[in-house]
Amino acid sequence: MLRLVLVSTMLAPPPSEAEAVAAFNEGKLELALKLHRERAAAPGVHAPAALYGVHDSLRALYRTTEDVARLCEALDVASDLLMRGSFASEKERASWVELEATDAALVRKVGAKCPTPMSEPTPTSELTSTSEPAPTTEPRAEGPAPLPGAKDSKPEPGAKDRPPWRPRGRVIAASVLGGVGLGLLGGMAGALMRRAQSEAELAAIVDVAQGREYTAAERAAAHGADDRYVRLHATWPALLAVGCVSVITSVAVLLAPIRAGSRARARARGAGFVYSF
Repeated sequence: MLRLVLVSTMLAPPPSEAEAVAAFNEGKLELALKLHRERAAAPGVHAPAALYGVHDSLRALYRTTEDVARLCEALDVASDLLMRGSFASEKERASWVELEATDAALVRKVGAKCPTPMSEPTPTSELTSTSEPAPTTEPRAEGPAPLPGAKDSKPEPGAKDRPPWRPRGRVIAASVLGGVGLGLLGGMAGALMRRAQSEAELAAIVDVAQGREYTAAERAAAHGADDRYVRLHATWPALLAVGCVSVITSVAVLLAPIRAGSRARARARGAGFVYSF
């Protein structure tokens, strides 16, 4: 029975990324951190990609609780990963270098002193992986399970079936752009309808006044209908163009492929606020 329990535990799939992201978006940061850590520790999972969730959860916990220990943990995650490597691309590594630099700057800004990372002894494992094999494998057995190396950095089976990470900020931006675009297209439809009404009104005035002079009221109504027609005729193409651009841009923002090792992030820079993917 004990063996059966152990085997079933080992075969249990790691938490899905969707579960962890949902917990994060609902503000359940401790649960999100736990799920992301379990996922990052699962065999066959590309660690640099999975650890983004761990790092983002630690940063969010620091922002909400102002607990510097969480910030130090985030810095430790980035430093430890850069020490171990196993990145799928140079862009992914550069993204983590940027995260480590930002964490270190925040630590200096608050005047905190983080403890020495527990992962510092890991260079010995790197030496053994790059030099001749050591006569015994016991030191490697004491550490955590080996992470996938460069040759294992290809997407694991089933990666295409997982829902893609769509940051909440990107979804909100796409929704706003799409709403503006649809509103402009609706305004275009209204402009076309009012233009047709003005044209029909002008034609009715011409039909009624056939064979005689226009009255003052008819002349004023005809001029008003003509002015509306000209104005709306010039307005609807502009509304169509801007509305189509807004809708297409919203779809592009939502469906644009996410750069390997990146997440949508907002950061203060100088006197402005920069939103990047």
